[in-house]
Amino acid sequence: MFFFDLARWIGIITGLPFYWLFFKRKLYYEDKKVQGRKVRGGALIISNHFSPFDYVMNAVLFFPRKLCIITISLVFRTKFMRTLMKFWGGIEVNQESKSPKFIIQAAREIKNGNLVQIFPEGHNSPDGKMHPFYPSYIAIALRANSQIIPVISDGNYGIFKRTHVIIGKPIDPRDYLTGEKYTKEDMLRINEIIYQKAQELRAEIDRRIQEDRKKRKEIPQ
Repeated sequence: MFFFDLARWIGIITGLPFYWLFFKRKLYYEDKKVQGRKVRGGALIISNHFSPFDYVMNAVLFFPRKLCIITISLVFRTKFMRTLMKFWGGIEVNQESKSPKFIIQAAREIKNGNLVQIFPEGHNSPDGKMHPFYPSYIAIALRANSQIIPVISDGNYGIFKRTHVIIGKPIDPRDYLTGEKYTKEDMLRINEIIYQKAQELRAEIDRRIQEDRKKRKEIPQ
């Protein structure tokens, strides 16, 4: 494990020049006093999903914390990619078998004090829209007794561009349970609450961007 952790550090540090060129970032907070970049203990990070760059953005955002990523089996199809995913704490989702193994593994990582990243849309959304969330991430958080931290972006990656990201306040799905054990109905209801929250944070990014532009216009030249 030391070797993989060392390789992760080297990979991120040596990749910083490219990151600063391609991932110029403006970071916002819903409430920095409640949740900033520093996360204590284990937690589940959820994000909207435009491209593989989303993970790169968040991995640097929470550096030096390790950010384990949940991703589909297709990414693990070659020996090289399997080795690479070990660097990043990859957790495999087998979509064909629909095995809950990834839920168990992700919850174990969180209980061990790690951060786990999941994209609840389950696929890239290059159309710029936020598509419905699959509720499996809620099962992970409930199994791990952990909070969910929404990290939402506008996916504006590229040279001479700026990506806008907002870190939301933690959400504890246990606050929305109707009983001691969660049901399918609980999962669907909580998923809708969190999805709505993610949409609100995406709209908040646009509001903050307009606010920043207004401030720049008011600055005397």
